[in-house]
Amino acid sequence: MKKKIVIGIILVIVISLGGLYFFYGLGRTPSRMLGKSYRQVITIPGKFIDISSYKLDGSTIKDITFMADDGFPYTQEFKDFSLLNGTIRWVPYGTGSDFIRSRVLSRWTGGVVNLELPEDFQEMLGVKVGLSTSDERVKNLVYRTKDGRILYKEYRDGIIDRHMEGWLEIKENDGVDK
Repeated sequence: MKKKIVIGIILVIVISLGGLYFFYGLGRTPSRMLGKSYRQVITIPGKFIDISSYKLDGSTIKDITFMADDGFPYTQEFKDFSLLNGTIRWVPYGTGSDFIRSRVLSRWTGGVVNLELPEDFQEMLGVKVGLSTSDERVKNLVYRTKDGRILYKEYRDGIIDRHMEGWLEIKENDGVDK
């Protein structure tokens, strides 16, 4: 009789863990099979700005950028079925860290990495995080400058790479030929 109880308890635990993995560890997979009602829900502590995602080691990583109640924009990493999620706090020019640009420490300590916004920053339009050809995570900030231009700045983690960041300007066509 005791053997059946132990087997029953083990079965309940295995089924429970399997259910947790299915609904939380597989990200959006349950909704693909069962529909919108089974969608993945991620709660952020602020107002949504942007989201980007990419695959790494077989898992989809979602980076969500939001404006927090403390007045700073953040980009937080959400991995399927992982507690080790890194966070970037975007801080004003001259107050960030140029030495540590990776969220590796943030994942383990729960702290944040302070990346400084460009000197001409006026408004954040979005942040896209992806992988370079060497599987390095690259953060791309899209922002409006103080003089109204839209720029796209690349933030690289590597000690040498960070001095070779790329820039892109986006021109809006307002329908008037110039």
